[in-house]
Amino acid sequence: MSLHEKKDIEKLLETFMPMIKNKLRNTTYQEREDLEQELRIKIYEKVDMLLYQEVPGFWDFITDFLDS
Repeated sequence: MSLHEKKDIEKLLETFMPMIKNKLRNTTYQEREDLEQELRIKIYEKVDMLLYQEVPGFWDFITDFLDS
């Protein structure tokens, strides 16, 4: 993963942080830090997966759609 992609993921995580912090108020104080870390990890994993997911081209999609 390039440095540019890592910076983009960090930007995305920072975008989600206000929402995460807000939702963390619904959990006990002792569990907030662990839960925040787990949420950050899950977001990172999903973004990483989406970045490398192969998306079919338009004609591939149409061909597969018509064949099924």
